[in-house]
Amino acid sequence: MPNLRVEPEQRVIEQDGSRTLLDVMKEAGIPITYACGGRARCSTCRVAVVEGVAFCASRNEAEQAMAEKLALTPDIRLACQTRVSGQVAVRRLVLDALDQKLASQRVALGAEVGRDAELAVMFSDVANFTPFSEALPAYDVVHTLDRWFTASGDVVALHGGRVDNYMGDGFLAVFEQAEGAADAGLELLEAAAALSRYTKGAFGLPFSTRMGIHWGQVVVGTLGASHNRRSTVVGDVVNMAARIEAANKELGTSLLVSRELEQRLPPRFARGRQAELALKGKSSVHALVELRTAG
Repeated sequence: MPNLRVEPEQRVIEQDGSRTLLDVMKEAGIPITYACGGRARCSTCRVAVVEGVAFCASRNEAEQAMAEKLALTPDIRLACQTRVSGQVAVRRLVLDALDQKLASQRVALGAEVGRDAELAVMFSDVANFTPFSEALPAYDVVHTLDRWFTASGDVVALHGGRVDNYMGDGFLAVFEQAEGAADAGLELLEAAAALSRYTKGAFGLPFSTRMGIHWGQVVVGTLGASHNRRSTVVGDVVNMAARIEAANKELGTSLLVSRELEQRLPPRFARGRQAELALKGKSSVHALVELRTAG
């Protein structure tokens, strides 16, 4: 008879596939939460299938609805709905009261519980912002940043991206397509030039931006305190984008992309300077490529 291994308890249970994982674990005395009574109306009984996902029956209608609501990956299953036909190992994901509370909040908000994705990540900030902000009253600093964030947010959205986070005078944006990220970067240079004409006229000061874009795998999920939860991306790709942006100052450029992203771009994008740099906080040398506006 096939076995079911349950982590983190490392319990091995015999099962014949006729009952759900929830029923098997309950009978074996393994503590498992099922706040909705096992009716697929919550996700507190969810497990990660660490071995034998091919032996799991397809999601039924109730489980599929919850999976779509929470963007669950194929290896995350509801124990109350899942039956298996072979050797399977699962890891319980809701282990204590806080886990249960967070799981319930995610269902209420329809929030992603976490997934891997390959994305383009852009980090942008205002060049020479410190002297700019020190030369102006607080109102004018905030007003200028508000104009910039409004314009840049529109550009990012136009090219299929979304602003993930604002950090002082900078922002982080993500794109599913490398071309969309590159097009947005080039248009942001034009938007910054337009804003610079405004700031020169109003304050006698120029305005410019610097950007770094990297491509790679990130983790997408909903994070934050209960009153301020939002979807965001985390991972080394985010750190790399920030390091690439900072390299603009050393190279005298405004828009740098990693080789990983540049290789996904067609010839229509004008390449400029290329360099191999040791980025701050990174142990190896990285190839960077400048993108320029046409003409």
